[in-house]
This record gives sequence, structure tokens and C-alpha cells, in this order.
Amino acid sequence: MPRNPVLVLSHYGILGDIEMNSVLFGSCRVSSMALSAIVLIGAESGTATADNLQEVGGIVARPYPYKLLGLQPGDPVDDLTALFNERSEAAPTQTERRLRIQSPQGKAFDLRYEATREIGDIGMQGRLANAPQDHITAFLATEAFGKRPLALFRVLKVPTEKAPEPAALRAQMEDLYGLPSMVEMQGQSMTLIYAWGTDGFITDLGGQPVQTFIEDLGGNRTSERQFRTCAAGGPFNAAVEYAFKSPRVAEDAIMPDCVATYEITYQGGPEISTIKFALKDYELARLHQAETDGQIMEALSSPTSQSDMDL
Repeated sequence: MPRNPVLVLSHYGILGDIEMNSVLFGSCRVSSMALSAIVLIGAESGTATADNLQEVGGIVARPYPYKLLGLQPGDPVDDLTALFNERSEAAPTQTERRLRIQSPQGKAFDLRYEATREIGDIGMQGRLANAPQDHITAFLATEAFGKRPLALFRVLKVPTEKAPEPAALRAQMEDLYGLPSMVEMQGQSMTLIYAWGTDGFITDLGGQPVQTFIEDLGGNRTSERQFRTCAAGGPFNAAVEYAFKSPRVAEDAIMPDCVATYEITYQGGPEISTIKFALKDYELARLHQAETDGQIMEALSSPTSQSDMDL
């Protein structure tokens, strides 16, 4: 199919024990096509739906040792369900994402999938009150990857007298995984990062050779940005959540040559201390994006059945 711009509309809804009036709207990228031809929610007769996404096998074991509560990105979603059932009596909160993608020829694809699943959220009032919490969130793939987690996050807020000292937490992490790729200590805060590239564990995240990315700005203009593999602040996409775009440009690439990062942050406080864990698998996100893109583009280029309206 030609690489023409397509129109993408996105919509978020929060599901679970709360009502659908809690809605967050995602970004909307508009091409030159008329908006009047687009329906945001719900598939019309003859349009492709999320049921067209076919799960692919062959998800290989992750090359790194890092785990969050015994789970890794890429594990079956049933393992995530079991963990959530074990740790919470309440039903998890789910965030649903809906995308409607339309080609210039008018062929549409409606994608609706569970984007995140979480337990332990104490709500806005609890966060404002800095109340204790153990909040776990998984960012999920579409049906193309069997809804497997692509990233796992945990936020612990505990009374300071019950929290481990930063040095003790660091010693525990080093006992599990060895020396981190990066350590930052500043005041009462600590950050540990374990980074895994395509060549294996990155021993010194900040000591890697600097690479240069040249962005084409058009009109014979370019912009240069420097980066290191797996390091934050580079020119590339650091999000694992799926978002359709066609065509994709170089800076849309998801953290090239970076397989995964595991970041642990500690922020001490006089009453409450906060410990955060973030395990993100960029390689899985790249593979998932390529597979989902391919299936959507194939559906958009397939023959269309005529409508059956009462004319």
C-alpha cells in the first residue's frame, strides 16, 4: 500500500470499578482528510476491527535477568493476572485505548485494546495526602502479542521508619543483579539504572561513546542531536505503548539498540519515602509495533465489501 498519510483518532476510557465518565483523551494527528468522514468510537459495517489482529507466537525469553515481583515483560498475561489476584482483593483498573485509522482510500480499521492494567492506586486524594501505597501498573501489548506486558511499574510509598535505607536497597539490588549501569546519589534521593543493549549489559551508561543523530528538517536544513544507547534524553521515542503512525520517520524509532532498562529511584522524606521501579522492554515494543503496524496495513489494503445502507 502506498505510504500516504492516514488519519488516526485516539480515545481513552478507564474501565473497572469506576464509571466511563472518567475519560482521558489521547493525541489526535490529522491529515488533509475531512473530519466529517470519521467516527471516533464504534466500528461501522464493513470496517476492520481489533478482531483482525492475530496473535503471533515465538516470543523469545528475555535476555536480561531483571524482574519485578517475579514478572518480566513478555510473560503471558495470565501470569500478570495471577500476580494481581495474589496481591489485591479488588479488581484491577483497566485503561482501554481505541484507535480509528483510515486510509486515503476510505478503508478504516478500528483498534480497541487494554492499554494498561493496575492495582493499588489510592486515587487523587490519597496522592495529595501523600498516603502509603503499593501501586503496580503494567503496560500491555495488543492482541497481536497476546496482551503480554511490555513494561512494568511499581510505586511504593511507605512510612520512612519502615523503608529501607538507600544503601540497603542498593545492596539488595546489587546482590540480585550486580553493579548497576548508573548510580546517582543526591541529597535524600538515589537512582539506579540497569541497562541492557543489543550487545548485552551496559556496564557504564554514561561512559558509552556519544553518537550523533542527524534530523532532516526539510529545505536542506538539518539538526544534530547527541545520544547514548539506553540513556534518557535522546532524540528517539522512549514510549512502549502502541501508537499507529504512517509513515514513520527516523526519530519515531523506539530506543534503537536498547533492549531494556530497569530503573529504581528512591526519594526519602521525613514521614513518607517513595521507591519506584520501572522495567521497560524497548526491544519487545519495537517488535510489537512492527507486527501490529503490518497487520493493520494489510487490513487497510484488503478488499472492501460494499455497504448495505437503506438508500
